[in-house]
Amino acid sequence: MTQDQPAARRRAPFRLLLLPVVLAIMVGAAFFAVNRLSGGLTITAEQRTVMEQLRSALMHDTLVPQYARVVNQFDARGYVLGTGDFSTAGGEAIEVIQTYTARVGPNMLSRSHLATLTTLRNDNSPKVDALAGLPDAWRLSSQDPRFRQAQDDVLENLYYSPALKISKDLGLTTALGVAVIYDTLLQHGNASNPDDLPSIQYRASRRAGGEPGKVTEHEWLKAFLAEREVTLASPADERYSSIWPYNLDRPRALEKLIDEGHDDLSPPITVQPYGTVHVLDGRPPASPAVHDTGAALLAGPSSAAAPAAATPPPGSPQSSVAAPHVPASNSKSLDASGSRDRRSADTAVTPRDGLVVRIAATSGKWVGVAAAAADDGAGIVLSGNTGLAQQWRIVESHSGCFHLINVKSGKALDNPDGTWTNGVQMQQWEYFWGNYNQSWCFTPIGGGRYSISNLTNRYLLDVRVGGAGDGTPIQQWGADPAAPNSHQTWRLVAQPDS
Repeated sequence: MTQDQPAARRRAPFRLLLLPVVLAIMVGAAFFAVNRLSGGLTITAEQRTVMEQLRSALMHDTLVPQYARVVNQFDARGYVLGTGDFSTAGGEAIEVIQTYTARVGPNMLSRSHLATLTTLRNDNSPKVDALAGLPDAWRLSSQDPRFRQAQDDVLENLYYSPALKISKDLGLTTALGVAVIYDTLLQHGNASNPDDLPSIQYRASRRAGGEPGKVTEHEWLKAFLAEREVTLASPADERYSSIWPYNLDRPRALEKLIDEGHDDLSPPITVQPYGTVHVLDGRPPASPAVHDTGAALLAGPSSAAAPAAATPPPGSPQSSVAAPHVPASNSKSLDASGSRDRRSADTAVTPRDGLVVRIAATSGKWVGVAAAAADDGAGIVLSGNTGLAQQWRIVESHSGCFHLINVKSGKALDNPDGTWTNGVQMQQWEYFWGNYNQSWCFTPIGGGRYSISNLTNRYLLDVRVGGAGDGTPIQQWGADPAAPNSHQTWRLVAQPDS
Protein backbone atom coordinates (compact mmCIF):
# COMPACT_ATOMS: atom_id res chain seq x y z
CA MET A 1 0.00 0.00 0.00
CA THR A 2 2.73 2.42 0.92
CA GLN A 3 4.49 1.82 -2.38
CA ASP A 4 1.38 2.75 -4.37
CA GLN A 5 0.81 6.09 -2.67
CA PRO A 6 3.57 8.09 -4.37
CA ALA A 7 2.38 6.86 -7.78
CA ALA A 8 -1.13 7.98 -6.99
CA ARG A 9 0.13 11.37 -5.95
CA ARG A 10 2.04 11.64 -9.22
CA ARG A 11 -1.19 11.07 -11.29
CA ALA A 12 -3.13 13.83 -9.49
CA PRO A 13 -1.62 16.72 -11.45
CA PHE A 14 -2.60 14.95 -14.71
CA ARG A 15 -6.24 14.84 -13.60
CA LEU A 16 -6.11 18.54 -12.85
CA LEU A 17 -4.71 19.23 -16.30
CA LEU A 18 -7.30 16.97 -17.95
CA LEU A 19 -10.27 18.90 -16.55
CA PRO A 20 -9.63 22.10 -18.54
CA VAL A 21 -9.09 20.02 -21.69
CA VAL A 22 -12.45 18.27 -21.23
CA LEU A 23 -14.15 21.59 -20.58
CA ALA A 24 -12.56 23.06 -23.67
CA ILE A 25 -13.77 20.12 -25.78
CA MET A 26 -17.29 20.47 -24.37
CA VAL A 27 -17.37 24.21 -25.05
CA GLY A 28 -16.07 23.61 -28.56
CA ALA A 29 -18.68 20.97 -29.21
CA ALA A 30 -21.41 23.24 -27.92
CA PHE A 31 -20.12 26.07 -30.10
CA PHE A 32 -20.06 23.75 -33.12
CA ALA A 33 -23.63 22.64 -32.41
CA VAL A 34 -24.89 26.22 -32.08
CA ASN A 35 -22.98 27.24 -35.17
CA ARG A 36 -24.46 24.30 -37.07
CA LEU A 37 -27.93 25.29 -35.90
CA SER A 38 -27.50 28.85 -37.05
CA GLY A 39 -25.64 27.76 -40.17
CA GLY A 40 -23.88 31.09 -40.12
CA LEU A 41 -27.12 32.31 -41.67
CA THR A 42 -28.24 35.93 -41.47
CA ILE A 43 -30.89 37.34 -43.80
CA THR A 44 -30.70 41.07 -44.52
CA ALA A 45 -33.71 43.27 -45.21
CA GLU A 46 -32.71 43.52 -48.87
CA GLN A 47 -32.38 39.74 -49.20
CA ARG A 48 -35.77 39.32 -47.58
CA THR A 49 -37.34 41.70 -50.11
CA VAL A 50 -35.68 39.89 -53.03
CA MET A 51 -36.97 36.62 -51.60
CA GLU A 52 -40.55 37.96 -51.66
CA GLN A 53 -40.12 39.25 -55.20
CA LEU A 54 -38.82 35.84 -56.24
CA ARG A 55 -41.73 34.13 -54.47
CA SER A 56 -44.25 36.32 -56.29
CA ALA A 57 -42.60 35.71 -59.67
CA LEU A 58 -42.56 31.94 -59.14
CA MET A 59 -46.11 31.73 -57.78
CA HIS A 60 -47.91 34.31 -59.88
CA ASP A 61 -45.51 35.40 -62.66
CA THR A 62 -45.54 39.01 -61.46
CA LEU A 63 -43.60 41.14 -58.98
CA VAL A 64 -46.79 42.86 -57.84
CA PRO A 65 -48.18 41.14 -54.71
CA GLN A 66 -51.53 39.60 -55.66
CA TYR A 67 -53.50 40.49 -52.55
CA ALA A 68 -56.85 40.45 -54.40
CA ARG A 69 -56.25 37.13 -56.18
CA VAL A 70 -59.06 34.54 -55.93
CA VAL A 71 -58.72 31.36 -58.02
CA ASN A 72 -60.17 27.86 -57.99
CA GLN A 73 -57.53 25.61 -59.58
CA PHE A 74 -59.61 22.45 -59.00
CA ASP A 75 -56.71 20.83 -57.15
CA ALA A 76 -58.42 19.91 -53.86
CA ARG A 77 -57.53 23.22 -52.19
CA GLY A 78 -60.81 24.99 -52.90
CA TYR A 79 -60.24 28.68 -53.48
CA VAL A 80 -56.66 29.89 -53.21
CA LEU A 81 -56.64 33.52 -52.18
CA GLY A 82 -54.27 36.43 -51.92
CA THR A 83 -50.54 36.82 -52.18
CA GLY A 84 -49.84 33.51 -50.43
CA ASP A 85 -52.46 31.37 -52.23
CA PHE A 86 -54.16 30.85 -48.88
CA SER A 87 -56.44 27.81 -49.19
CA THR A 88 -60.04 27.53 -48.09
CA ALA A 89 -59.75 23.74 -47.71
CA GLY A 90 -56.51 23.91 -45.74
CA GLY A 91 -57.62 26.74 -43.47
CA GLU A 92 -54.91 29.30 -44.27
CA ALA A 93 -57.60 31.72 -45.46
CA ILE A 94 -59.10 31.57 -41.96
CA GLU A 95 -55.75 32.59 -40.48
CA VAL A 96 -55.77 35.73 -42.62
CA ILE A 97 -59.37 36.66 -41.80
CA GLN A 98 -58.88 36.06 -38.08
CA THR A 99 -55.68 38.12 -38.04
CA TYR A 100 -57.45 40.96 -39.84
CA THR A 101 -60.53 40.75 -37.60
CA ALA A 102 -58.40 40.91 -34.46
CA ARG A 103 -57.06 44.25 -35.67
CA VAL A 104 -60.14 45.93 -37.15
CA GLY A 105 -63.10 44.16 -35.56
CA PRO A 106 -66.00 42.39 -37.35
CA ASN A 107 -65.95 42.86 -41.13
CA MET A 108 -67.63 41.53 -44.29
CA LEU A 109 -65.37 38.48 -44.38
CA SER A 110 -65.75 37.48 -40.74
CA ARG A 111 -69.50 38.09 -40.63
CA SER A 112 -70.43 36.25 -43.81
CA HIS A 113 -67.82 33.57 -44.35
CA LEU A 114 -65.83 32.63 -41.25
CA ALA A 115 -68.28 29.96 -40.03
CA THR A 116 -68.48 28.28 -43.44
CA LEU A 117 -64.71 28.42 -43.88
CA THR A 118 -64.25 26.77 -40.49
CA THR A 119 -66.49 23.89 -41.54
CA LEU A 120 -64.62 23.48 -44.83
CA ARG A 121 -61.29 23.49 -43.00
CA ASN A 122 -62.44 20.90 -40.47
CA ASP A 123 -63.57 18.65 -43.34
CA ASN A 124 -60.55 19.56 -45.51
CA SER A 125 -63.16 20.16 -48.20
CA PRO A 126 -62.38 21.82 -51.55
CA LYS A 127 -66.04 22.72 -52.11
CA VAL A 128 -66.75 26.36 -52.93
CA ASP A 129 -70.50 26.23 -53.54
CA ALA A 130 -71.24 27.62 -50.09
CA LEU A 131 -68.79 30.50 -50.54
CA ALA A 132 -70.87 32.70 -52.83
CA GLY A 133 -69.72 36.27 -52.33
CA LEU A 134 -66.32 35.35 -50.89
CA PRO A 135 -64.32 36.31 -54.03
CA ASP A 136 -65.87 39.80 -54.13
CA ALA A 137 -65.51 40.28 -50.38
CA TRP A 138 -61.85 39.25 -50.49
CA ARG A 139 -61.09 41.57 -53.41
CA LEU A 140 -62.82 44.50 -51.76
CA SER A 141 -61.07 43.86 -48.44
CA SER A 142 -57.74 43.88 -50.28
CA GLN A 143 -58.15 47.62 -50.77
CA ASP A 144 -57.53 48.00 -47.02
CA PRO A 145 -53.79 48.24 -46.18
CA ARG A 146 -54.51 46.43 -42.90
CA PHE A 147 -55.87 43.43 -44.79
CA ARG A 148 -52.81 43.36 -47.02
CA GLN A 149 -50.62 43.52 -43.92
CA ALA A 150 -52.56 40.63 -42.39
CA GLN A 151 -51.79 38.56 -45.50
CA ASP A 152 -48.09 39.43 -45.24
CA ASP A 153 -48.00 38.51 -41.56
CA VAL A 154 -49.69 35.13 -42.06
CA LEU A 155 -47.33 34.41 -44.96
CA GLU A 156 -44.42 35.15 -42.62
CA ASN A 157 -45.75 33.02 -39.76
CA LEU A 158 -46.95 29.99 -41.73
CA TYR A 159 -44.22 29.76 -44.34
CA TYR A 160 -41.20 32.05 -44.15
CA SER A 161 -40.33 31.60 -40.45
CA PRO A 162 -40.65 27.77 -40.64
CA ALA A 163 -38.59 27.78 -43.87
CA LEU A 164 -35.84 29.77 -42.14
CA LYS A 165 -35.77 27.35 -39.20
CA ILE A 166 -35.67 24.31 -41.50
CA SER A 167 -32.80 25.91 -43.42
CA LYS A 168 -30.86 26.52 -40.21
CA ASP A 169 -31.49 22.99 -38.95
CA LEU A 170 -30.17 21.65 -42.25
CA GLY A 171 -27.04 23.75 -41.94
CA LEU A 172 -27.72 25.85 -45.05
CA THR A 173 -25.64 29.02 -45.17
CA THR A 174 -27.02 31.02 -48.12
CA ALA A 175 -30.04 33.23 -48.68
CA LEU A 176 -30.71 31.32 -51.92
CA GLY A 177 -30.87 28.09 -49.92
CA VAL A 178 -33.57 29.63 -47.72
CA ALA A 179 -35.45 30.79 -50.84
CA VAL A 180 -35.41 27.22 -52.21
CA ILE A 181 -36.85 25.82 -48.97
CA TYR A 182 -39.37 28.69 -48.71
CA ASP A 183 -40.76 28.16 -52.21
CA THR A 184 -40.95 24.40 -51.71
CA LEU A 185 -42.78 24.77 -48.41
CA LEU A 186 -45.31 27.08 -50.07
CA GLN A 187 -46.10 24.61 -52.83
CA HIS A 188 -45.68 21.23 -51.14
CA GLY A 189 -46.39 21.79 -47.43
CA ASN A 190 -44.58 20.36 -44.41
CA ALA A 191 -46.57 17.20 -43.57
CA SER A 192 -45.37 13.61 -43.75
CA ASN A 193 -46.86 12.80 -47.16
CA PRO A 194 -44.62 11.61 -50.02
CA ASP A 195 -45.17 14.88 -51.91
CA ASP A 196 -44.31 17.15 -48.97
CA LEU A 197 -41.07 18.92 -48.12
CA PRO A 198 -39.70 16.45 -45.51
CA SER A 199 -39.95 13.56 -47.97
CA ILE A 200 -38.28 15.59 -50.72
CA GLN A 201 -35.56 16.57 -48.23
CA TYR A 202 -34.92 12.93 -47.29
CA ARG A 203 -34.74 11.80 -50.92
CA ALA A 204 -32.43 14.73 -51.74
CA SER A 205 -29.91 13.65 -49.11
CA ARG A 206 -29.94 10.11 -50.50
CA ARG A 207 -29.46 11.41 -54.05
CA ALA A 208 -26.66 13.78 -53.01
CA GLY A 209 -24.89 11.25 -50.79
CA GLY A 210 -25.40 13.19 -47.58
CA GLU A 211 -26.82 16.30 -45.96
CA PRO A 212 -25.33 19.79 -46.35
CA GLY A 213 -21.97 19.75 -44.64
CA LYS A 214 -21.13 16.26 -45.82
CA VAL A 215 -21.70 17.46 -49.40
CA THR A 216 -21.52 21.04 -50.65
CA GLU A 217 -24.59 23.19 -50.34
CA HIS A 218 -24.83 23.54 -54.11
CA GLU A 219 -24.72 19.76 -54.57
CA TRP A 220 -27.45 19.24 -52.01
CA LEU A 221 -29.70 22.03 -53.33
CA LYS A 222 -29.39 20.72 -56.89
CA ALA A 223 -30.32 17.22 -55.66
CA PHE A 224 -33.22 18.70 -53.69
CA LEU A 225 -34.59 20.54 -56.73
CA ALA A 226 -34.15 17.42 -58.87
CA GLU A 227 -36.27 15.46 -56.40
CA ARG A 228 -38.82 18.26 -56.37
CA GLU A 229 -39.06 18.06 -60.17
CA VAL A 230 -39.67 14.32 -59.93
CA THR A 231 -42.46 15.01 -57.42
CA LEU A 232 -44.07 17.67 -59.60
CA ALA A 233 -43.90 15.49 -62.71
CA SER A 234 -45.49 12.50 -60.97
CA PRO A 235 -47.10 13.39 -57.62
CA ALA A 236 -48.18 10.57 -55.33
CA ASP A 237 -51.45 12.44 -54.66
CA GLU A 238 -53.41 12.11 -57.90
CA ARG A 239 -55.35 15.29 -57.10
CA TYR A 240 -52.28 17.26 -58.18
CA SER A 241 -51.49 15.22 -61.29
CA SER A 242 -53.34 17.59 -63.62
CA ILE A 243 -51.68 20.72 -62.18
CA TRP A 244 -48.16 20.08 -60.92
CA PRO A 245 -46.58 18.80 -64.16
CA TYR A 246 -47.06 22.30 -65.57
CA ASN A 247 -45.08 23.80 -62.67
CA LEU A 248 -41.69 22.31 -63.53
CA ASP A 249 -40.35 25.72 -64.56
CA ARG A 250 -40.63 26.78 -60.92
CA PRO A 251 -37.79 24.61 -59.52
CA ARG A 252 -35.87 24.99 -62.77
CA ALA A 253 -35.79 28.76 -62.30
CA LEU A 254 -34.29 28.23 -58.83
CA GLU A 255 -31.73 25.79 -60.23
CA LYS A 256 -30.70 28.43 -62.77
CA LEU A 257 -30.06 30.90 -59.93
CA ILE A 258 -27.77 28.32 -58.29
CA ASP A 259 -25.88 27.82 -61.55
CA GLU A 260 -25.50 31.59 -61.96
CA GLY A 261 -24.06 31.94 -58.45
CA HIS A 262 -26.77 34.08 -56.86
CA ASP A 263 -26.14 32.61 -53.40
CA ASP A 264 -26.51 35.94 -51.60
CA LEU A 265 -29.54 37.10 -53.65
CA SER A 266 -27.78 40.38 -54.33
CA PRO A 267 -29.88 42.46 -56.76
CA PRO A 268 -30.42 42.98 -59.59
CA ILE A 269 -31.37 39.42 -60.48
CA THR A 270 -33.26 38.43 -63.63
CA VAL A 271 -35.69 35.52 -63.58
CA GLN A 272 -37.95 34.24 -66.34
CA PRO A 273 -39.90 31.24 -65.03
CA TYR A 274 -42.79 31.33 -67.49
CA GLY A 275 -41.56 33.46 -70.40
CA THR A 276 -41.97 36.91 -68.85
CA VAL A 277 -38.75 38.59 -67.70
CA HIS A 278 -38.73 39.88 -64.12
CA VAL A 279 -35.93 41.92 -62.53
CA LEU A 280 -35.62 41.46 -58.77
CA ASP A 281 -34.30 44.80 -57.54
CA GLY A 282 -34.66 44.45 -53.77
CA ARG A 283 -36.87 47.52 -53.47
CA PRO A 284 -40.03 47.17 -51.36
CA PRO A 285 -43.31 47.42 -53.30
CA ALA A 286 -45.03 50.77 -53.43
CA SER A 287 -47.50 51.40 -50.63
CA PRO A 288 -50.38 51.78 -50.02
CA ALA A 289 -51.64 51.47 -53.61
CA VAL A 290 -53.34 48.23 -54.65
CA HIS A 291 -52.49 47.07 -58.17
CA ASP A 292 -54.88 44.13 -58.41
CA THR A 293 -57.49 44.70 -61.07
CA GLY A 294 -60.28 42.89 -59.22
CA ALA A 295 -60.52 45.43 -56.42
CA ALA A 296 -60.57 48.34 -58.86
CA LEU A 297 -63.35 46.77 -60.89
CA LEU A 298 -65.44 46.00 -57.83
CA ALA A 299 -65.14 49.58 -56.64
CA GLY A 300 -67.66 50.52 -59.38
CA PRO A 301 -67.95 53.41 -61.84
CA SER A 302 -67.67 56.08 -59.15
CA SER A 303 -64.10 55.05 -58.33
CA ALA A 304 -61.01 56.78 -59.63
CA ALA A 305 -59.37 55.57 -62.80
CA ALA A 306 -57.77 52.17 -62.36
CA PRO A 307 -53.98 51.97 -62.54
CA ALA A 308 -52.35 51.18 -65.85
CA ALA A 309 -50.50 47.94 -66.30
CA ALA A 310 -47.05 48.00 -64.79
CA THR A 311 -44.20 48.86 -67.15
CA PRO A 312 -42.25 45.68 -67.91
CA PRO A 313 -38.64 45.49 -66.72
CA PRO A 314 -35.91 46.26 -69.27
CA GLY A 315 -35.69 43.53 -71.85
CA SER A 316 -39.04 41.96 -71.00
CA PRO A 317 -41.46 40.88 -73.73
CA GLN A 318 -43.98 43.55 -74.59
CA SER A 319 -46.95 41.73 -76.08
CA SER A 320 -49.82 39.60 -75.04
CA VAL A 321 -48.27 38.22 -71.84
CA ALA A 322 -48.57 41.51 -69.99
CA ALA A 323 -51.45 41.81 -67.54
CA PRO A 324 -54.47 43.43 -69.20
CA HIS A 325 -54.81 47.16 -68.74
CA VAL A 326 -57.86 48.24 -66.77
CA PRO A 327 -59.27 51.33 -68.50
CA ALA A 328 -60.65 54.26 -66.57
CA SER A 329 -64.37 54.19 -65.92
CA ASN A 330 -65.94 56.09 -68.82
CA SER A 331 -69.32 56.08 -70.50
CA LYS A 332 -67.76 56.70 -73.91
CA SER A 333 -64.84 55.24 -75.79
CA LEU A 334 -63.06 55.82 -79.08
CA ASP A 335 -62.70 53.19 -81.76
CA ALA A 336 -59.57 52.86 -83.89
CA SER A 337 -60.69 55.63 -86.23
CA GLY A 338 -61.34 58.05 -83.39
CA SER A 339 -65.15 57.89 -83.64
CA ARG A 340 -67.43 57.01 -80.76
CA ASP A 341 -68.25 53.27 -80.57
CA ARG A 342 -71.46 53.26 -78.53
CA ARG A 343 -71.94 49.47 -78.63
CA SER A 344 -68.41 48.85 -77.30
CA ALA A 345 -68.74 51.52 -74.64
CA ASP A 346 -72.06 50.21 -73.40
CA THR A 347 -71.34 46.49 -73.25
CA ALA A 348 -67.62 45.75 -73.37
CA VAL A 349 -65.95 44.55 -70.18
CA THR A 350 -62.42 43.95 -68.97
CA PRO A 351 -61.36 40.29 -68.54
CA ARG A 352 -61.04 39.15 -64.94
CA ASP A 353 -61.11 35.89 -63.05
CA GLY A 354 -64.60 34.47 -62.51
CA LEU A 355 -66.37 36.59 -65.13
CA VAL A 356 -68.76 34.80 -67.53
CA VAL A 357 -68.75 36.38 -70.99
CA ARG A 358 -69.78 36.02 -74.58
CA ILE A 359 -66.94 36.73 -77.04
CA ALA A 360 -68.15 38.86 -79.95
CA ALA A 361 -66.50 39.04 -83.38
CA THR A 362 -66.62 42.19 -85.51
CA SER A 363 -69.63 40.68 -87.31
CA GLY A 364 -71.58 40.55 -84.04
CA LYS A 365 -71.62 36.74 -83.96
CA TRP A 366 -70.35 34.86 -80.89
CA VAL A 367 -67.57 32.36 -80.34
CA GLY A 368 -69.07 28.99 -79.44
CA VAL A 369 -68.70 25.21 -79.61
CA ALA A 370 -69.94 23.65 -82.85
CA ALA A 371 -73.37 22.00 -82.38
CA ALA A 372 -73.09 22.70 -78.62
CA ALA A 373 -71.04 19.48 -78.40
CA ALA A 374 -69.61 18.16 -75.15
CA ASP A 375 -66.80 16.04 -76.61
CA ASP A 376 -63.07 16.69 -76.56
CA GLY A 377 -61.95 17.97 -79.94
CA ALA A 378 -65.22 19.71 -80.86
CA GLY A 379 -64.48 22.68 -83.12
CA ILE A 380 -64.81 26.33 -82.14
CA VAL A 381 -67.00 28.33 -84.53
CA LEU A 382 -69.01 31.51 -84.95
CA SER A 383 -72.64 31.32 -83.91
CA GLY A 384 -75.64 33.63 -83.77
CA ASN A 385 -77.03 31.76 -80.77
CA THR A 386 -76.67 33.09 -77.23
CA GLY A 387 -76.96 29.83 -75.29
CA LEU A 388 -74.57 28.29 -72.79
CA ALA A 389 -72.39 26.87 -75.59
CA GLN A 390 -71.59 30.48 -76.55
CA GLN A 391 -70.69 31.51 -72.99
CA TRP A 392 -67.22 31.29 -71.46
CA ARG A 393 -66.04 31.50 -67.87
CA ILE A 394 -62.73 33.36 -67.43
CA VAL A 395 -60.26 31.60 -65.09
CA GLU A 396 -56.89 33.14 -64.23
CA SER A 397 -53.81 31.36 -65.64
CA HIS A 398 -50.10 32.28 -66.03
CA SER A 399 -48.52 35.56 -67.14
CA GLY A 400 -51.63 37.71 -66.77
CA CYS A 401 -53.46 35.39 -69.17
CA PHE A 402 -56.67 33.39 -68.70
CA HIS A 403 -58.39 30.10 -69.43
CA LEU A 404 -61.73 30.24 -71.23
CA ILE A 405 -64.03 27.48 -69.96
CA ASN A 406 -67.17 26.76 -71.94
CA VAL A 407 -70.18 27.07 -69.63
CA LYS A 408 -72.14 24.25 -71.29
CA SER A 409 -69.40 21.61 -71.67
CA GLY A 410 -66.98 22.63 -68.90
CA LYS A 411 -64.12 22.19 -71.37
CA ALA A 412 -61.41 24.72 -72.22
CA LEU A 413 -60.74 26.66 -75.41
CA ASP A 414 -57.63 24.86 -76.70
CA ASN A 415 -54.89 25.21 -79.32
CA PRO A 416 -54.70 21.61 -80.65
CA ASP A 417 -51.40 20.04 -79.55
CA GLY A 418 -49.90 23.51 -79.16
CA THR A 419 -49.46 23.76 -82.93
CA TRP A 420 -47.68 26.69 -84.55
CA THR A 421 -49.49 26.33 -87.91
CA ASN A 422 -51.55 29.18 -89.33
CA GLY A 423 -55.17 28.33 -90.08
CA VAL A 424 -55.62 25.50 -87.56
CA GLN A 425 -59.14 25.55 -86.13
CA MET A 426 -59.33 25.86 -82.36
CA GLN A 427 -61.10 23.19 -80.32
CA GLN A 428 -62.39 22.47 -76.84
CA TRP A 429 -60.54 20.01 -74.61
CA GLU A 430 -60.53 18.77 -71.02
CA TYR A 431 -59.47 21.67 -68.80
CA PHE A 432 -56.02 21.56 -67.21
CA TRP A 433 -55.09 24.59 -65.15
CA GLY A 434 -51.84 26.23 -66.26
CA ASN A 435 -51.75 24.48 -69.66
CA TYR A 436 -50.23 27.01 -72.08
CA ASN A 437 -52.26 25.58 -75.00
CA GLN A 438 -55.39 26.57 -73.03
CA SER A 439 -54.13 29.97 -71.82
CA TRP A 440 -55.28 33.09 -73.68
CA CYS A 441 -53.84 36.58 -73.35
CA PHE A 442 -55.93 39.72 -73.89
CA THR A 443 -54.26 42.78 -75.42
CA PRO A 444 -56.44 45.93 -75.33
CA ILE A 445 -56.55 47.82 -78.65
CA GLY A 446 -59.03 50.57 -77.75
CA GLY A 447 -62.77 50.97 -77.74
CA GLY A 448 -63.22 48.09 -75.31
CA ARG A 449 -61.83 45.64 -77.86
CA TYR A 450 -59.04 43.06 -77.61
CA SER A 451 -56.87 40.75 -79.58
CA ILE A 452 -56.70 37.28 -77.97
CA SER A 453 -53.45 35.35 -78.31
CA ASN A 454 -52.42 31.85 -77.23
CA LEU A 455 -49.72 31.67 -74.57
CA THR A 456 -47.93 28.81 -76.35
CA ASN A 457 -47.19 30.60 -79.61
CA ARG A 458 -48.66 34.14 -79.30
CA TYR A 459 -50.83 33.47 -82.42
CA LEU A 460 -54.17 35.31 -82.47
CA LEU A 461 -57.71 34.01 -82.47
CA ASP A 462 -58.95 34.70 -86.00
CA VAL A 463 -62.22 34.33 -87.91
CA ARG A 464 -61.42 32.29 -91.03
CA VAL A 465 -61.40 34.63 -94.09
CA GLY A 466 -63.37 37.11 -92.04
CA GLY A 467 -66.58 35.13 -92.46
CA ALA A 468 -69.81 36.07 -90.70
CA GLY A 469 -71.93 32.94 -91.16
CA ASP A 470 -72.85 30.49 -88.43
CA GLY A 471 -70.31 27.68 -88.35
CA THR A 472 -67.38 29.77 -89.60
CA PRO A 473 -64.27 28.23 -87.98
CA ILE A 474 -62.32 30.13 -85.36
CA GLN A 475 -58.66 29.53 -86.17
CA GLN A 476 -55.24 30.83 -85.13
CA TRP A 477 -53.06 33.17 -87.14
CA GLY A 478 -49.65 34.70 -86.49
CA ALA A 479 -50.00 38.48 -86.16
CA ASP A 480 -49.08 41.39 -83.90
CA PRO A 481 -51.37 41.36 -80.82
CA ALA A 482 -51.19 45.17 -80.69
CA ALA A 483 -52.27 45.59 -84.33
CA PRO A 484 -54.87 42.95 -85.24
CA ASN A 485 -57.06 43.15 -88.31
CA SER A 486 -60.85 43.08 -88.11
CA HIS A 487 -60.86 39.25 -88.24
CA GLN A 488 -58.79 39.20 -85.04
CA THR A 489 -60.69 41.81 -83.00
CA TRP A 490 -63.03 40.82 -80.15
CA ARG A 491 -65.33 42.29 -77.51
CA LEU A 492 -66.30 40.66 -74.21
CA VAL A 493 -69.92 40.95 -73.06
CA ALA A 494 -70.64 40.04 -69.44
CA GLN A 495 -73.45 37.60 -68.69
CA PRO A 496 -76.00 38.18 -65.90
CA ASP A 497 -74.80 35.29 -63.69
CA SER A 498 -71.28 36.71 -63.40
